[in-house]
Amino acid sequence: MQSFLLAARNGSLSAAARELGVSQPTLSRNIQAIEQQTNLQLFQRTTQGLLLTEAGLRLVEAAEKMDEAANLFHRQVSGLSFELEGDIRISVSEVIGTYLLPPALAAFRALHPGVQIEIDVSNETTSLSKRDADIALRMYRPTQPDLVARRLPDSELGFFASADYIAQNGTPDDIETYKKHSIIGSDRNMEMVQKLNKLGYEFNSYDIDLRTDHLLQQINLARSGAGIVITHVGVARRLPELQRIMEWFPIPPLESWVVCHSDTQYNSRIRELTKFLPEWFASDAYRRTPLI
Repeated sequence: MQSFLLAARNGSLSAAARELGVSQPTLSRNIQAIEQQTNLQLFQRTTQGLLLTEAGLRLVEAAEKMDEAANLFHRQVSGLSFELEGDIRISVSEVIGTYLLPPALAAFRALHPGVQIEIDVSNETTSLSKRDADIALRMYRPTQPDLVARRLPDSELGFFASADYIAQNGTPDDIETYKKHSIIGSDRNMEMVQKLNKLGYEFNSYDIDLRTDHLLQQINLARSGAGIVITHVGVARRLPELQRIMEWFPIPPLESWVVCHSDTQYNSRIRELTKFLPEWFASDAYRRTPLI
């Protein structure tokens, strides 16, 4: 049934097999077994991929409900665990995951060596309901009623450039001068542009000269003298190549939250980690940041 559902979602046997972690022939045999047992054809094989038949379309909704029920069962089983042993999967953004989280997890594992931790470093939002992760560190407060969130200390943001770049180009003293500089920013993620516009400045993606959604690449571009970047003040101050500039430009701090699903919040290892992280981050986590 899971093979059928993933094939329906992806429209491709190979994509569904990769997501499920099995070979394509195995996934194809699973679907054929359902078709033989039900005496129904669920898919049409075309040159464009898989297309659901009318029977397949009518069964997808039931398969989705089965998937939701299975995820609920697993979350509640996890929530009933009282052992400080086993796996935790944590989802975290690139900057926090690379610079701030490693020393925190090292300290947590020293206290609880029986807990194994899987780390998914990505700027994409993972689904806690579908068990893509047990815990997520997010830069915004979640609004879903089935999620439980604890506030972490805000992260101060600032403008930074290398000493070489400043020596060659100077520093902006107003927003129009800033636009004439080499600006490093995001490619598809327009969150920072939107924040600048909310502050009353006219700004768009065309003002960004070097665009990448990889935040560590943005920092390294600035370290290499490529331009001006907006990043965490606590991280940039630990990087000797970077100097803070444009302190006249106010940037709202970045919120941080540690989030888990309400079904798993009483799982002992999840509870301990969600309690540990706010305490750790409150004790000036940036001073423990490893230089990279």
